[in-house]
Amino acid sequence: MKEPTTELRSQFCAWLRHRRHDLLATDDVTLRASLLTVLGLDDASLRAFRDARDVVVTLPHASPNVFFPRVYNGWYARHLQARDPSVFHLRVVLTHTNFSDLNWRPYAWWYVDAAGRLGRLTLFTRNKKRKHVVVASQGPVTDEVPQAARAADREALEGARHAANRASSYLLMSARTERHAGLAVDGRTMYLPLDLLIAFAAGCRGTLDGPERRWLDALFHGATGRRVAPGGELRDAAGEAPFILDNSSNLSMLSLLGRVSVVGGAVMGGYWDEVTARVTAVNRRAGVALPAPGLLRRPAANDGAPAVLPSPGLAESLKDCGIGYSQGMAVAEHGAFARTTDPFA
Repeated sequence: MKEPTTELRSQFCAWLRHRRHDLLATDDVTLRASLLTVLGLDDASLRAFRDARDVVVTLPHASPNVFFPRVYNGWYARHLQARDPSVFHLRVVLTHTNFSDLNWRPYAWWYVDAAGRLGRLTLFTRNKKRKHVVVASQGPVTDEVPQAARAADREALEGARHAANRASSYLLMSARTERHAGLAVDGRTMYLPLDLLIAFAAGCRGTLDGPERRWLDALFHGATGRRVAPGGELRDAAGEAPFILDNSSNLSMLSLLGRVSVVGGAVMGGYWDEVTARVTAVNRRAGVALPAPGLLRRPAANDGAPAVLPSPGLAESLKDCGIGYSQGMAVAEHGAFARTTDPFA
């Protein structure tokens, strides 16, 4: 098998430089530049990603909330970056998730107000008829910023109002929060919608020649694609350009970015053999030797003990509401907690 003759990650970065503006809806040049920096899609971050020797990938869902223990995946990537400054953290965000997702709860946003009380902003209906609507199909967050919200939360929500769609709003909220938390290393953390990587790959099939074209043809040949229907639900692509592929194809596509490692636990490990087999089959069919993404198993944080805890009063409110402690709540109560604490040290 032959190695590809073109550096696909470099091509992807050049493509992103043109497409990144599609995530935003503002004509203010200064604001646009600021928001792209928050997402790690500014020119300097793109160059750092292009040239990175080691890339660590995490796979959050598009949501304004990241609850513990899911915070630990991004925190572990930050721990690796502290140990090795050459590591780049790529947050590949799943924008095809729907509003029935109870692990990430994208239908509402919970925050701690200036008085230390739990607040909630409902962002989408949980009506059963619309629970399968995907996040990326909806318009951006337009809700007014709660007056009782703290400065960091107000900043996150205000930025979200300048996004092109709901998924981009949630990317901006998470990215801003994670930067306030110290979880995202400036210049070495990027927030990338998975659908953009798929759009790049689908578009390249018509422009590339040689081994790269054969590899992409082989990947799409064995993939199941879905598109976003007019009602916002996912439907079979039926010959149209896919918005999302099946799980193993989505993860196999990370091979386009070179040698990357995906942070995961037991659930991810359960289907990683399928991902490796998928890349092997695509390589064989195309006569190409792209590296399969590796699985980087995250160790238990603090041997299972929480790294940061809610205040007693907030803990009671969370129990009453049946939700977990989030990274945004931790910022409100502890500030830049990831700069002073390392649960993997």
